[in-house]
Order: sequence, then C-alpha cells, then structure tokens
Amino acid sequence: MTDLARELRLERAAKNQSLFRQVNEGIEQLGASGSSDAFVCECMDARCAERVSMTLEEYERIRADGNRFFVLVGHEVPDVEAVVETGDDYLVVSKLGTGGDVAHEFDPRHDHELRASSALNGNGRSRAFKRTI
Repeated sequence: MTDLARELRLERAAKNQSLFRQVNEGIEQLGASGSSDAFVCECMDARCAERVSMTLEEYERIRADGNRFFVLVGHEVPDVEAVVETGDDYLVVSKLGTGGDVAHEFDPRHDHELRASSALNGNGRSRAFKRTI
C-alpha cells in the first residue's frame, strides 16, 4: 500500500467512525436519565449495525477524547487504529496518523472550536461527509 493510499484509508476510517459517533451522541442525549444504554458500534464497517452496551459514565469517559471510539471485539482494524483500552464487551480504539486529526476535526463536541478555526483560517471546508469505505 502506498503512503498516499494509507493516508486516504486512515482518513476514510476516521470519517466513517465519526458518523457513528454522531449517532451515539443522539442516543446518549435520549438516555441521559438512565444509567446505561445500547450504543451503535463505532467500527469502520459501513454495514455494521451491532450494539454495544455500556453505562453512560463509560460512554462519557471514552467520549472525553475526540480520538477515541468503541468497537465490538473483532471489529478493530490494526492498520488504522490502536486498541487503547479493553471493556467487558468492547474495545476502545484510537485512530492512527492522519486519522487522529480527522477524528478530532469531526468530533461533534468540539464543533464551536472548529468553526472559529475555519473562519480564522478562511479555508471554508465543508464538514459534511458520508460514511464510505
């Protein structure tokens, strides 16, 4: 795999996983009154619709870092992410290289910082994306 192809794969993986993270943010908002919930696996497989059970406290701890995603065991992809933590039924992964930058860029909890930065830099990039592999 060429360096360019690898960089594109890292970026694509982070964008795909960021989309599921946005879905989980909605689930977390709806379940804010409960103690646990079932979230969508944040793996890079666009067809995955499996659920991950965890407490809201576990979810919040993982989400505190914009470059952390939770995936079911066996859904990790070592060439684009590193396993940084192991839960009961899931793994926490961190994107590698360019993927880490993209993960932070698409973190919905840091939108306000990105808009301000984009306005200052004048890059005008669109943050809209589709989940693709």
